[in-house]
Amino acid sequence: MKISIFPEEIIKRCLWDTYVYYIVGSEKEAEKTLKENLEIEVSERDALVMGLLKVVETTNLIHRFNTHVTEFLTNKSIKDKDGLLVRKRTLDLSVDKFLDKFPDYWEPNSAWVNSLKELVIYIDEIKISIEKLEITQIEDKNVIYEFYNSNQVKKLLKFNY
Repeated sequence: MKISIFPEEIIKRCLWDTYVYYIVGSEKEAEKTLKENLEIEVSERDALVMGLLKVVETTNLIHRFNTHVTEFLTNKSIKDKDGLLVRKRTLDLSVDKFLDKFPDYWEPNSAWVNSLKELVIYIDEIKISIEKLEITQIEDKNVIYEFYNSNQVKKLLKFNY
């Protein structure tokens, strides 16, 4: 089965970074595809790999970000005597990379521009709040790793906006 979709629709479903990495393979080719914005066919396997089969398009990007962080914490947290912990560096990278889903060379309409502006402000606020969280340090084989408490991170997310 083939799925027909426009490149811009992939961005609107917050899947552009995954599409570029797993399907296209090069940022230049992806940029060219987006600028042309012609309908492309994606195989069912590729759609499954990039997550196209389980998402809904929405301009509520803060909700998408919160969902992304919640899924990340669910998958990457480790159990410790202090509760569930997530590595500081891994979480910081995941939060920073969320905006890669919206490339600089994409020219969105006004509704998406407003949503992106709100998202950037929200992510900046979350980053500041995360930096204020208590850090747990765990030493393993003479290397010190820094962790956040996963539940404290979840409490920072605002689902009522």
